Amino acid sequence: MANALIIRPGSDLLLPTGTGRAAQYVRMSTENQRYSTQNQAAAVAVYAAQHGLAIVRTYADEGRSGLSIHRRDGLIELLDDVRSGRADFDHILVYDVSRWGRFQDVDESAYYEFTCRQAGIKVCYCAEEFDNDGSVIASIVKNLKRVMAAEYSRELSVKVHAGACRVASLGFKQGGPVGYGLQRELIDENRCAKGLLQKGQRKHLQTDRVLIQPGPENEQRIVAQIFREYVVRRRSRGAIVRWLNDQQVPNHRGTAWSLAMVRHLLSNEAYIGNSVYNRTSVRLKQARKSNPPELWIRTTGLYEPIVDRSIFLKAQELLKEHQGKLSNEYLLKKLRVTFAKHGKLSASIIAASDNMPSAALYAYRFGSLREAFRHVGYVDAERSYDYADAQKQAEAELSRQAEILVTQIRARGITAVFDAQTAVITVAGKLAISLRMARYYAARRHAPNWLVHRRRVEPAGLILALRLDTETNRNVIDYFLLPLSEMAKHIIGLTATSRSRFAAYRCPTMDDVVRATMEKVAALLT
Repeated sequence: MANALIIRPGSDLLLPTGTGRAAQYVRMSTENQRYSTQNQAAAVAVYAAQHGLAIVRTYADEGRSGLSIHRRDGLIELLDDVRSGRADFDHILVYDVSRWGRFQDVDESAYYEFTCRQAGIKVCYCAEEFDNDGSVIASIVKNLKRVMAAEYSRELSVKVHAGACRVASLGFKQGGPVGYGLQRELIDENRCAKGLLQKGQRKHLQTDRVLIQPGPENEQRIVAQIFREYVVRRRSRGAIVRWLNDQQVPNHRGTAWSLAMVRHLLSNEAYIGNSVYNRTSVRLKQARKSNPPELWIRTTGLYEPIVDRSIFLKAQELLKEHQGKLSNEYLLKKLRVTFAKHGKLSASIIAASDNMPSAALYAYRFGSLREAFRHVGYVDAERSYDYADAQKQAEAELSRQAEILVTQIRARGITAVFDAQTAVITVAGKLAISLRMARYYAARRHAPNWLVHRRRVEPAGLILALRLDTETNRNVIDYFLLPLSEMAKHIIGLTATSRSRFAAYRCPTMDDVVRATMEKVAALLT
């Protein structure tokens, strides 16, 4: 329906004389099906017919919140066409002010409209009672509508949060994954069990609820053992992580155990039968913030504890003590002991040492591992911690390469948007390319290779690996444009040999990357 009333490119001769050209923008979030894109397109088509306009382009955002422009590829592409001069229309038709956006800062909504007006393109709100002609009355009413659209989201957020807190106070799970050794049980409105929810499954009926229950017995035993190792044997979290990974104990994420996983497990009240909600909150697409304990929603005694309560409370004391004692002086004291024991220092030595803070913490506190090592009198073996020092430079180089690629794609008349947070370039609103650094690694018993790691959540269909030089591991020498399907595991190794199965994806220069990308885009568009 959204495309049924569009004049196709090349059919301008069919337009009656004096007919204006217009693009329609439609958006639908999950808040209200009355604003489906089909209904919006129908209302826009009536408006266009009444005002002698022909719809020649459609920009759509389906299932996208109007609180920000983030991830609204349709609106981003529309504004990009307007700014670049590619827009072949002089009107933009939108169902109403709220479909343009429910921006919490109404000036943001006005800015995007001003961008269009500055390019000589008028934004028309088809279902509104005012004509967006720039008059005083129209400007006042339009701004009031923007405030109302933003306020609607604020009020809805308050109501939804209050409802979630009430449901959480009854002991029900409010979305999100569960920890290791736990599982989700689906029940109906009469609290009758309907079965266990597997990873990725969700409830479909509003009247259904989700309860947290102890998981498989073997996982419960591992949880109890982790607490004993930490509380009774006083093993560090790092030592516990190494023990779990050495024993190849699988976890709920299907990845190697990490310090963050163990830290979360040791502090999770679910293992003593409690549920805690509202520890953090993210309101209206704003930054996540921690809430004070008095705002937490805690429900106790939901099921038989997996861990003895006294052991759990002792673990919380140790966690607080551990957090409080990690002063710079303490970190350097631990580093001196390790230096004296091994006669040298490196990130791998730190990781292999029991009761030792992480190399990342040293780099964060002292600016770099090199600077931390200098504080204890160790200044040799530059390569052992060169990787940590080069992280910032690598991120800057990746952003620079992404900017070059985006510029060259846009020069060919195709939209390209780079999201620095996820390091993903979206081309033509359809093709997602994830950028990675492929660092040189010389293994003892294998040929030299370049490692590319897969992210836990991978939003892209293609991976662009930037292969670094063997001398400094900082300069890009060539590129590999790989389909995500090639990453069957969490890591792949690129080699210098032409017999590698990845050789077919090699792009010697950025021009070759652009050419290969354009071929992918052409295949998607046709």
